Amino acid sequence: MKNVETLTAQHLDIVGQGEANTADLSTYKPAQKASLYADPLSWLVLEAVEQAIAEHRDAIVSASASVGHIAISDHCTLKTIHDITATLSSGHLSPLRFSGACPGMIISLPAQFLHFNGPSIVWSMPPDNVQPYAAALARIWLDEGSTTHVIITLHHMDASGHHISSVVVTNNRGQRE
Repeated sequence: MKNVETLTAQHLDIVGQGEANTADLSTYKPAQKASLYADPLSWLVLEAVEQAIAEHRDAIVSASASVGHIAISDHCTLKTIHDITATLSSGHLSPLRFSGACPGMIISLPAQFLHFNGPSIVWSMPPDNVQPYAAALARIWLDEGSTTHVIITLHHMDASGHHISSVVVTNNRGQRE
């Protein structure tokens, strides 16, 4: 996450960080292939989340019912949407492809493989200016007890490719004003 001070301003402790990058989603090959219709960006998000939880994996996974996820991407599942469009003329299109095209699906694989089922939201917009809002929402979820951990995932795309950064935050109540 670019602006770590945004998180500390909300009195959140960062307990893990992860990154994943690829030059081209169409050539990205995930280590696993258990979900055939998942958008390639979903696999990249899973890779970053796996790194972010690595140091405290046992504690985070054991609290899976209360792990929330906030993701921000103005690209989301555009690759799958384009793939569907390219396949339409052939007449051979699986309805399962449509579920993989839902923008919210970029955070589906951490939920599926790590069993996270706390609150989640995907904002389909450029991530740079909304990081403070993601931190504020994480703070609310943590304060009201909806979550014990919140993963915040940002997706940036530029000429060099796709860049995912994920952080795991928890409460820092001892230092709250």
